[in-house]
Amino acid sequence: MKLYTAPTSPFGRKASIVAREHNIKLDEETTNPFESDQLARLNPMKLIPVLVLDDGAVLLESPLICEYFDSIGTGPTLFPEANRWLWRTRMMIGHGLADASVQLRLQQVLPDGEQSTTLKTRYTERMARAVAALDNQTDALAEGALRMDQICAVMGIGHMEFRHGEGWRDEASNLAAWYDEVMARPSFAETAPK
Repeated sequence: MKLYTAPTSPFGRKASIVAREHNIKLDEETTNPFESDQLARLNPMKLIPVLVLDDGAVLLESPLICEYFDSIGTGPTLFPEANRWLWRTRMMIGHGLADASVQLRLQQVLPDGEQSTTLKTRYTERMARAVAALDNQTDALAEGALRMDQICAVMGIGHMEFRHGEGWRDEASNLAAWYDEVMARPSFAETAPK
């Protein structure tokens, strides 16, 4: 199997984490979604990650790829039935945090005349709300075995901190302490954006 991804993509990172947790061996190919013609042929949205299976079938988007890995991998599921609607809501907050962080970064790299102050404010505020929500639920986030809500929180925080700094920590001390502790997990540490 080949995973098309990028070193700073939080969504590619999420798929890589799940593959590592389930002992799935992947050929990870770095690609630039803005420049790759091959990616456009594989995914009409031209987004990463993209997973090409051994038989040539193509799976798109990190939520689907992660569920596929969970279905074929070894070890406990990362999608447990217990409290599924609650932890899946936290999963979506982490995913939304990553999305807002990526969108803010895309605004910041545009030429000055093309940047939108309105959008930058919207994404910054969305990130702050997501961090506050996760900070308020740190106890629930931390309990139990590894789940997708924890992975999504890590990938969202990781991208935000990599691209936008550590200022979030001042308002979310519980979440910051949890994040620092879980970053010792090999699948998190090995996939941290560089």
